[in-house]
Amino acid sequence: MYSDEHIRLAAQSALLGNITRGLRAVSVEIELNTIKWRCVFGSEVAKESQREILSKAAVKVMANFSEEMQLDDQYIVVRFRNTEDEPPNQIEHLKHIVFLRFEQESYPELAL
Repeated sequence: MYSDEHIRLAAQSALLGNITRGLRAVSVEIELNTIKWRCVFGSEVAKESQREILSKAAVKVMANFSEEMQLDDQYIVVRFRNTEDEPPNQIEHLKHIVFLRFEQESYPELAL
């Protein structure tokens, strides 16, 4: 059985040098014999252009585990907000957040 610390360290190590501008968050968890890897992007353009980089990071995570483990990698888009009048959208994370971008409402790069 793998510890929570093992999956967190494997994920954080895999992310070194692979954080992209459009990435909002990465979370990870182990469920039975499956490693779940969720990357959240701020736009569809960011997802399409940066998915391959984060997919390679997911493979690095898998290299830290036995061959019996399966990968459930998820690449989703959650915009910061849908309209200027609405509150920021919430991100649904897996058990362990291993990357979370700094965001606040006045952050200029989060403009629609």
